[in-house]
Amino acid sequence: MTTIQIHIDDNTKIAADSIFMNYGMNIESALKVFLLTAIKQKSIPFAIGNNGHYNTDELEKIRQRRLATKGSLKGQIWMADDFDEPLEEMKEYME
Repeated sequence: MTTIQIHIDDNTKIAADSIFMNYGMNIESALKVFLLTAIKQKSIPFAIGNNGHYNTDELEKIRQRRLATKGSLKGQIWMADDFDEPLEEMKEYME
């Protein structure tokens, strides 16, 4: 298994998240689909154009919806006091 890191601007991430969410996917799963499709077709699986512009009004609406849902689990998640301690079974390997 290999880890791939990419850097994208916030607008690209917001726009992509909103599209992939409609398909029940996140960016990682969408990229996997893209890569597997490219391998199967032995090419980029879509026409490449130069339209990289975003509708800023739509991006702002998406951003506001995302901000409204942040913290919705506040108080519902807790971390055990011994969270950072190794599991009993692993202690001998950690020493």
